[in-house]
Amino acid sequence: MTTFEIALDGGKPEQLLGDKQRAVLADPDFVWQPIKRSAFKVRLEDARLILNDGFADNPMFVPPTAAEYLFQAGDMMWIIDKRISTVVYHRGRPAGAIIAIPDLNPLIKAIGGRVGLSAPFKFVQHRVMNRRAVLIYQSVCRDLHNRGLNGAMLYRTALALQEAGYRTLGGTWIADINGPSLRQAEKVGAKPLHRLHLFTKRLAAP
Repeated sequence: MTTFEIALDGGKPEQLLGDKQRAVLADPDFVWQPIKRSAFKVRLEDARLILNDGFADNPMFVPPTAAEYLFQAGDMMWIIDKRISTVVYHRGRPAGAIIAIPDLNPLIKAIGGRVGLSAPFKFVQHRVMNRRAVLIYQSVCRDLHNRGLNGAMLYRTALALQEAGYRTLGGTWIADINGPSLRQAEKVGAKPLHRLHLFTKRLAAP
């Protein structure tokens, strides 16, 4: 698996657009909703359903329950940037999600991993100065695969990131067998950042 980083300065998100992606963007059956605090839990649950459906065939994926997902992502409400995360609905049902947040690693480093008296000031400073976002995941329900929704979501997110002043986007892990996502990363000019190899060994019977 590989992680990628996308340079947004001078980037050309339109490279992600083909006939399928343009058709999705022009189709009124697709409704785009930001993830904001007023509807956070509803959007989060819909994003979980999309994750579980879209990732069902991925190696080693274990679908989180509603309680597990909320435990892992519930605190995201306090740091999420509603401009750069989206849940897409197709004819009223959850269809696709792209979840991105501001990169918190510089903030964690600045406060030494501890919430002290200076943490609120450092947090505000980070929100003002930060120019990097991290893509947690993007997923499309399986019955809508190969319709262009994934590329359309990344296109809209790249535009939103640029407009919001972000300069780079760190991507999530993409497996070597995930050809469509690798081609999408290539289209947008993403550069490899980290590499991960997983190994298994069958244990002999006692």
